[in-house]
Amino acid sequence: MNILIGSGFAETISQDINSNRYNYGNNFVTIKKTKSKSFFEELQKQKINFPNISKQPKKNGRWLIKEYQSFGGTKVKHFKEYKNINEKSYLQKFIEGDLISVQFFVENKNIEILAVCDQILTDTKKGLFLIKSLITKKIQSALSKKINNLVKKISKIFSLNGINNLDLILQGERIFLLEVNPRPGLSTNILHSINKNIFKIKGSKKKIASNGFHSSTIVYARKEIRINKKKKLFLTKFCLSKRFSELPNLGDIIKVDEPVCLLHLKSKDRNLLNERIEKVQSEFLSKIEEI
Repeated sequence: MNILIGSGFAETISQDINSNRYNYGNNFVTIKKTKSKSFFEELQKQKINFPNISKQPKKNGRWLIKEYQSFGGTKVKHFKEYKNINEKSYLQKFIEGDLISVQFFVENKNIEILAVCDQILTDTKKGLFLIKSLITKKIQSALSKKINNLVKKISKIFSLNGINNLDLILQGERIFLLEVNPRPGLSTNILHSINKNIFKIKGSKKKIASNGFHSSTIVYARKEIRINKKKKLFLTKFCLSKRFSELPNLGDIIKVDEPVCLLHLKSKDRNLLNERIEKVQSEFLSKIEEI
């Protein structure tokens, strides 16, 4: 049986489940290393830029408290002095800049950049740094070269394999590495939309003509939603299109700021796409809330 470990599961596994299976992604050792203290030690050793981290409370500027096993912005909050910093957490200096995500595929040390996306965060009542949307981004050749060099360096350092992504902050001409996510994530639908086969390198991989912008958005609950039979029927009828995925099941209870589903849209115009995302998700939430 083949295996590919995805977002949310890769960060929490505590034992190797890949043995005796063909693994399309990274091995257990690589996954655990990228989600541990040794990850930042390796970055420092290799002189790769990343926001300052600490285990001690700081008063010089804004700091975030994060868990090594965070994903999608979960387990990341503004640090307050009274909060405890346990062995699973660390402090990271908050820095301003443009947040982007770089998706790439590694096979036998060959590397292919699959997409570069803007990361859009959402405001939450819990004060979390949750990812709202990924939207494909067009970048200049100079930045593309820097990103390619960073991806190659990171892939070699951590012996990456399969689909991975980097979370970066662009600050002028400087690039800061936030995280390496050694598995597929929110960008999966985007990658399938713009690539015929994301598991093949270059010559054997054919890209679909990609004019415009592709997006994937996490639709978060504005109020508690209980999926009863009426709501389930609505979901079945309303979400037959490819625009929606990861729909809830009968009996699910979705609390405020928890994901309801994913929304996938595309457009040739970025501003129009932004408007469509807001409109479609607002209409969807209003209808499911009133049932």
